[in-house]
Amino acid sequence: MGMTQIHRRLCAVLLSLSVLPAAGQGEGPVPLLGHGGARYRLDASWAKVDPAVAPVINAHAMAGDRAGRLYLVTDHPQNDFLVFEADGTFVRSIRAGLGGGHGLEIFQSGGREYLLHIDCGWHFAAEGWNPSAGEGRVTLLTTSGKVVRKFPTPAELGVKDGKFMPCDAAFTPSGTILIADGYGSNFIYEYSLDGVLLNKWGGPGTGAAGLSNAHGISIDPEDPRGPMVWVPSRSQNQIKAFTLDGKYVETLDLPGTFAGQLVFRGDKIYTAVCWSKEKGTGKRLANSGFVLVLDRKTKRVISAPGGSEPVYVEGKLQPIHQTAPVFKHGHDLYVDRAGDIYVGEWNAERRYPYKLLLERSGSR
Repeated sequence: MGMTQIHRRLCAVLLSLSVLPAAGQGEGPVPLLGHGGARYRLDASWAKVDPAVAPVINAHAMAGDRAGRLYLVTDHPQNDFLVFEADGTFVRSIRAGLGGGHGLEIFQSGGREYLLHIDCGWHFAAEGWNPSAGEGRVTLLTTSGKVVRKFPTPAELGVKDGKFMPCDAAFTPSGTILIADGYGSNFIYEYSLDGVLLNKWGGPGTGAAGLSNAHGISIDPEDPRGPMVWVPSRSQNQIKAFTLDGKYVETLDLPGTFAGQLVFRGDKIYTAVCWSKEKGTGKRLANSGFVLVLDRKTKRVISAPGGSEPVYVEGKLQPIHQTAPVFKHGHDLYVDRAGDIYVGEWNAERRYPYKLLLERSGSR
């Protein structure tokens, strides 16, 4: 039995007893993950799939289609996407020979549904952990897996910003796509669906508008100020908001966390944390991470499944740290209509996404 299977069975046993171990912080066992009205039970065996049939290296990102199926993008050379039913039943693989899968967007245009595959440039062999770094690529596909278009890189269009290593992309209300070059230039590139480069904004820097490891990108179309683009500046423990044309608006400080893209669902915002900082020292911890849940209106953190309880002092969030050793490098997540969370991880022993089931009033 591999380490992944052992870990899943251990989590299942612990959860059947309503107990998860603390992470060496002296805070004792916790019956549920999270805080306040956003507490969750862990389903470590959600994905019902044979690793010999549909292997993963990193479970990088997830999204749902209009039929209710969930798509996982991974960087195993055998497949580019895995497709699941909502209950975790494995449906099929999509194999288009793309590689480097890191980000994923599902959207509709002209009555058709499409996938965006974001190859970050880091490519793995089937075995081991020795990725090679090359130029990344963004590819448009149908949900059946047919490649529609491979977008040209900025360099191919004459823009010399260095190596293109995109992390994520978002479909805008005007029907264009925004690509976050988080492992490369830290610029945000706007393309038409025909592959025309329309705009470029953002870029590296430590100032208010500067980005450092722009690891994701998402759009809140319901912001009262107008559609707002949110981009992680992950190495700064921040997420920054911009208008659709790149004007800086505000910064969301998330001390102690290295968070990825935001996911907007109902009255809440969600994000996965790839590393935790050690309590009291500020040192980044290996094999750590958790999930954050925020109030959509106030942008205040209300729950941190796997992490310490959010505390605000004079309106400022205090550093959050890992308290339960559940997640290893939370990379991205998906939230369904019921408020359950599906968490994909990087460098986590090739395991499939975990599911966090929202503890509902009156449930046991």
